[in-house]
Amino acid sequence: MKEWNNPYNPFNSFKVLMWREQMEGIAKQEFLPPVTVDTDPTNKCNYDCEWCNAYDYMAGSKHTLSEEHLLKLADFYKEWGVHSTCVAGGGEPLLNPGLNSFLWRLHKNSIEPGIITNGSVMTDEHVDTFARTCRWVGFSMDAASSEVYNKVKGIKEKNFFNRIIENIRKLTKKIGDSETNCDVAYKYLLHPHNASEIYDAAKLAKSLGVKDFHLRPVGWDNLTITRDKDPISFEKMMDDINKQIEAAMELEDENFHFYGVRHKFNPNMKRKINFSRCWAPPLLATFGADGNCHLCFDMRGRKDLILCRHVPDPREILKVWGSQFHKDLIASIDTKTCPRCTFGPYNEMIEQVFIKDGMCRYFP
Repeated sequence: MKEWNNPYNPFNSFKVLMWREQMEGIAKQEFLPPVTVDTDPTNKCNYDCEWCNAYDYMAGSKHTLSEEHLLKLADFYKEWGVHSTCVAGGGEPLLNPGLNSFLWRLHKNSIEPGIITNGSVMTDEHVDTFARTCRWVGFSMDAASSEVYNKVKGIKEKNFFNRIIENIRKLTKKIGDSETNCDVAYKYLLHPHNASEIYDAAKLAKSLGVKDFHLRPVGWDNLTITRDKDPISFEKMMDDINKQIEAAMELEDENFHFYGVRHKFNPNMKRKINFSRCWAPPLLATFGADGNCHLCFDMRGRKDLILCRHVPDPREILKVWGSQFHKDLIASIDTKTCPRCTFGPYNEMIEQVFIKDGMCRYFP
């Protein structure tokens, strides 16, 4: 089953080869500033998703970065040479009242933001700001109906799903009216509870004016929240899943695209580790809501993988970036204990292309 019809898309991991200088730096153990950063405005969340990968990060004290500090971060990112930031992390970013100011400062500094949100507390001001400042906005949906949505999201409010659908519609209309280049994605983490709604969700997304439908298997391994739950399996429903994906791809036109991302996973949709050790963290820095710079955004909450503090001064990271401490911390990661590795293909490419020269890079 193919992942997409057009390989030139935002979800193709081979785009990281455009970050050649950073990857060569990692191979030589001479780290350059990251191309992108993660920013967590808050670790508060109004949902209780059954597969939450930030459970550890949110289980302790609740933190929300001040608007003043968010603006400091936006200015530091410009100073450091960062090109973009994903605003999401271990909470619902729209719960931070300083978010819009942060996005406008990033826009002023020519840094592209992307937002991942559940969309439940989205206001008209958010709609206007997102349309004018963001390169993309991803709505964490994971369903095509209110019933399934509430089940996988761990909420009881019956009107949330329909409210968010209308918020998505508002945003896509605003983008169209404003003629900006903000892409909207309907994000769908595949789980046995929602596997029957893939095609219906794709039809719904297209009707809302969404550009991208992003489907991938849910991460389940090595998460605290799933530790005492039964393993999940897609074996008995794989034929139906594939038929739905094939039908969803038929919905594509110049304005709507369906992506069923599988290259980061094994055929059974479990996590895939095709590299000898972890290499990729220097491609991205994570500025957490708890005031810490985390080594890896997939492992926020691991107290043994904290680089430094960024509150009150974001420039503290410059003291440790590329240091022996930084390198040793990366080398200490045991990939057998990692959850789903977002940068798995990047680790593989650093090792196979830039360290082992498996593609004979200087030949056509």
